[in-house]
Amino acid sequence: MKKIIIGLLFLTQVAFGQSNNRQFIGLSIGPSFPLSDFSKSQLGDSTSGFAKTGIAMSFNYAYRVSHNFGFQLIINYSSNSLNNSKYKKELESEHPNYGVSVESTKNWSSGGLFLGPYLRFPISENFSWDIRTLAGYFGSYSPNATIRTTNKNDLNDKGEYYLVSSRASNFGYILGTGFKYKVGSYYVMLFGDYLQSTLKFKDVTGWDLDGEPYNVTFNQRISHFTVTGGVGYIL
Repeated sequence: MKKIIIGLLFLTQVAFGQSNNRQFIGLSIGPSFPLSDFSKSQLGDSTSGFAKTGIAMSFNYAYRVSHNFGFQLIINYSSNSLNNSKYKKELESEHPNYGVSVESTKNWSSGGLFLGPYLRFPISENFSWDIRTLAGYFGSYSPNATIRTTNKNDLNDKGEYYLVSSRASNFGYILGTGFKYKVGSYYVMLFGDYLQSTLKFKDVTGWDLDGEPYNVTFNQRISHFTVTGGVGYIL
């Protein structure tokens, strides 16, 4: 037992002794741009996400195994609001006799834990270009919204209907690239990342425009491109 403890202490000293400039942790923030089905705004297409440009945050830990190769762990979060105006326009197009208002009370809220390799290409002593590929767990909450209608021909004919948030999770992946500039014990970072995952939302409840409760299941492909800038600390 004593030998094992001594061995572990030795390995720890070796690992930290050789980790100079090999490890860093970072935090970054920036816009999240929804893509493809996630940004689509067609009520008749069940794949439409009606997502608007939102905000993204990312925490990452990186360990460089060799001069140009390493691994990264990323924990990320993004929030994209429902495009109320486009949702309203689609509803009014399908129900021309009604005026409609849409008020979302909860955004598309997504996050995940990803792990994968990265390649580092030094441009100068303090400046480098990174390419990374990661995969892992991804989950999301769909939006909450309240829809109010008024019959244009009978102002007393009013209704209030709801979209109720649901949660789903699945495999997801990230493809990204960016730059790091070393300033003392810190990195100034700028990264662009593409994320994609297809989620199955089960038991999504609400009330439709006929005043009937519903319980449905739908698939949503969530894909977005984030541009985040931040600071990393070299361990």
